[in-house]
Amino acid sequence: MPADPVHVVTILNYPPDARVRRMTYAFLDSVVSHGADRVTVLYEDHCPAIAPEHHDRAAIEVRQGRSRDVGHRHFNLRFKLPNLAAIDEPFLFLDADTYVLGDLRELWAKRNAKPWVGIDHQWVPSDERTHREPFLNSGVQLVSDPAFYDLDAILAAQNAVVPLSQVTDANKRQSFACPGNDQPLLYRYFRTIGYDYRHPEVGANWNSCAGVTQSYRDGESWRARTVGLPERYDVKLIHYWSQFKPWAIGCPIYESYQGRR
Repeated sequence: MPADPVHVVTILNYPPDARVRRMTYAFLDSVVSHGADRVTVLYEDHCPAIAPEHHDRAAIEVRQGRSRDVGHRHFNLRFKLPNLAAIDEPFLFLDADTYVLGDLRELWAKRNAKPWVGIDHQWVPSDERTHREPFLNSGVQLVSDPAFYDLDAILAAQNAVVPLSQVTDANKRQSFACPGNDQPLLYRYFRTIGYDYRHPEVGANWNSCAGVTQSYRDGESWRARTVGLPERYDVKLIHYWSQFKPWAIGCPIYESYQGRR
């Protein structure tokens, strides 16, 4: 293992479902194929099964996390946010509904530029939630200083405006600083302290919505490029969030994993 191993963290807490198993197999396959040396897999109550071939190619630790009562029941608030903030070493968090196409060592090498690096959400023509000023998408997080990931301060910044206990599905649009669940809290906190989480060399190509991304074969490799956007660029990580799950859009990468899960 190299002296500076790439440490990827993800959360796999899905109930048994053949489509999800295939998606998460593809995710782990892409992670270990593109430079991850260590992978920490967090779960709450659905322990994931990791394929032997992935264990053979990276040091994978499956770890049960615990929820924290933060005043709101959403999984990303009571589990994702507290468990990521509790990690005490540098890490690269990737949502499990992503697929890596670029070299993760390239991304990892940029982590020391800032204590916490995130990427703004793309503008997606078919999703009106994205039709506003840029805001954070928390599906990719590059953390070099775990102490900067201050959960109490993040919660306090939100609760000073609208307490989480008062946020409902009906009033989320007015209560949160931007769409989402954990990402509005991070976004509000960073704005409150005047922190710019962006890195000039880590853009939307590292967190591109599957709904505006077209993947294609290039020999033995998969590549991808944006479609339907004013600017076209090569994509290094596809994100299948919300209505853009791979089975919903007929993703050829996902289909290529038929029978491997």
